[in-house]
Amino acid sequence: MKIFISGSISMKELDLRTISRLESIVADGQTILIGDAFGVDKLVQQYLFDCNYLSVIVYYAGDKVRNNIGNWQTKQIGNDNNLTGKSMYQLKDRAMAHDADCGLMIWDGKSQGTRSNIENMTKLGKEITVLCPQP
Repeated sequence: MKIFISGSISMKELDLRTISRLESIVADGQTILIGDAFGVDKLVQQYLFDCNYLSVIVYYAGDKVRNNIGNWQTKQIGNDNNLTGKSMYQLKDRAMAHDADCGLMIWDGKSQGTRSNIENMTKLGKEITVLCPQP
């Protein structure tokens, strides 16, 4: 099973509920599809690295990966229209939503990128869990 994990860039730490969910995903041996952004992407990458978890694919758009803490397999998403900024990063998010079987969204309740990922997964009919950690 491939799980797309996404979340808000504004987050600075993972709460206990999120860590518990990640523990379950790791225990199940699921393949994790994650982006290369800061915030939740980087925090989850650090958690997975600390667990010595290997079943991870880091998706990125652009010329180089921004964060790949575990030196995991990467998947570069093409950018034939030379998009930049958020439009470019949405390419990798849509690719992860397409490739995943299900998703875990760690959302601050404000992030438009995470909201978009929730909507994309829903439109694709894929099961998602949304966690809204409390500050």
